[in-house]
Amino acid sequence: MAELRAQGVDCSSRRLEDWRRVGLIPRGRRRSLGRGRGTEVVYPDDMAERCRRVAERMRRGQPWQVVALSLFAAGAELPEETVRAAYRWALTIEPSGDEDELDAAERGVDQLLSTAAGRRLRALVTSHVKRSGVAPGEPPSAVADGVLTNLLLVQLGGEVADDTAMIELLAGIGLPIAELPPDEQVRTARFMDAVLGAFSMEELIGIAEDAPLEDLRGAVPVVVQLLEVVPGELRALIPQPVAELLPVLLAPLVVQLGRVAAAMLADSHAPDRPAAASLSQAPATMEPMPLPRPHRSSAQTASRRARSA
Repeated sequence: MAELRAQGVDCSSRRLEDWRRVGLIPRGRRRSLGRGRGTEVVYPDDMAERCRRVAERMRRGQPWQVVALSLFAAGAELPEETVRAAYRWALTIEPSGDEDELDAAERGVDQLLSTAAGRRLRALVTSHVKRSGVAPGEPPSAVADGVLTNLLLVQLGGEVADDTAMIELLAGIGLPIAELPPDEQVRTARFMDAVLGAFSMEELIGIAEDAPLEDLRGAVPVVVQLLEVVPGELRALIPQPVAELLPVLLAPLVVQLGRVAAAMLADSHAPDRPAAASLSQAPATMEPMPLPRPHRSSAQTASRRARSA
């Protein structure tokens, strides 16, 4: 505490103990001073520096989980459970009462539209819907509200109602789906429905729970690079405190994207037949080579059955 005061950081012992309890700063190690001389608590050499980094981020009313994620993204060594708990807190959306996913999504959009950034986002989505022309005869602002609701609904683990709603969603976020023929629009909508389902909050929490911390930390600079290509008009909608944490919050998404891509590649290269045996020494023949049948996972089969039902 004396060293911190010398650096202009005034922290009470109670505050330091609160930070230690949740894992923001390390626990001291008690050691014996010898027979009859008692014990002392030894801290790491950089203990004061660690406390200072926490104090710089701990604004009044700031949840400790936000500070933990900020420190983690900056490369600080934190207990694994501290990082996991911070991710759970940040990615969990609790429904109120007995509402379902759609009710929670509609409530979330109402809260979003009560903010200036939310209203600017709605105006941006409305302009995309109007320019695309995917919903003729409908008020573009109403379609935009549906787009925002469906985006949050997917994040909560729900499903977009039908192909038309998914096409409107893709147009609302600025993708040129309206330029495709109608049958291609439907195929694209169904593909994106499957892809977006892999990035729900529940899925991302699972990634934050079991992915190695090195993978999560390594994904942070990837997110930073991806955010650089986001249009400036969209980046301007993100409040500064959120923008600072966005890379670490989106790190599970990048890890999940890598897993989905790896699974799709493995699925496309996995024939529905046994692995190749060792090379045969039999003479060659003119028999045609049997082509492998495309492999279909059980999840894909179940999805097809559900759609046909």
